[in-house]
Amino acid sequence: MDYGEAPESAREAQNWLKNHNYTFGNFINGKWKQCEDHFNTVNPANDQVLAKIGQSSPSDIDSAVKAARDAQKKWSKESDHARSRILYAIARLLQKNSRLFSVLETLDNGKPIRESRDIDIPLAQRHFYYHAGMAQLMQAELPKRSPIGVCGQIIPWNFPLLMLSWKIAPAIAMGNAVVLKPAEYTSLTALLFAEICTSAGVPNGLINIVTGDGKVGEMIVGHKDINKIAFTLLLFLMMQTWIVPLKGSLMQFGLTKGKFVVLGLAY
Repeated sequence: MDYGEAPESAREAQNWLKNHNYTFGNFINGKWKQCEDHFNTVNPANDQVLAKIGQSSPSDIDSAVKAARDAQKKWSKESDHARSRILYAIARLLQKNSRLFSVLETLDNGKPIRESRDIDIPLAQRHFYYHAGMAQLMQAELPKRSPIGVCGQIIPWNFPLLMLSWKIAPAIAMGNAVVLKPAEYTSLTALLFAEICTSAGVPNGLINIVTGDGKVGEMIVGHKDINKIAFTLLLFLMMQTWIVPLKGSLMQFGLTKGKFVVLGLAY
């Protein structure tokens, strides 16, 4: 007698990678855009290459920001109920595809499947459900608040999809658009998330996923048409690599604790 596959079999995740020819570009304005350069993302458990991830160029970031800017103008005028419906749709699709997200997260990140399956992915779903409710209450509960505009978002490798949900859900719930860069080591669940955005009816350009190394993060932070930066990063590294080069500029940064700092720099 043979045993059947475990529920956490990697078959579905491997088929998804195969359907993309193990090569990914950026998700910009609702479409996949190929990159000229790529780098490998590997399974940290065995060092096997999972796929090739695109290295974004300055023109890619410009395209993503422009798409977000155009989409945000329309999105901010949508009713609270209309925005809420999109977030609910994303939450439901995260639930429907939770096994695929869990296995892909473990393959790419290396954390135990129990943590991905029982903690990270369910919490990501709950964030979208919660902010779907908040979107519907915006006018009633936050009558003096207004959208900021385009949010540049940079997330780390340790909780890839969960960090994505922390950044994207509140931003779009309140009428903003997003350009998000996942960590170069763990980009796959963000790219899978881009696919479900299409199925959920997310307007083109509202959510843009761009990949690459720290240079891409610098492009996002320094972009003149981005209104807010949300990130998870060591403060010392942030000061050394991103804030200091923005000499003389004024930038609003969102921190992972839900607060923000406004820095007026003069060097």
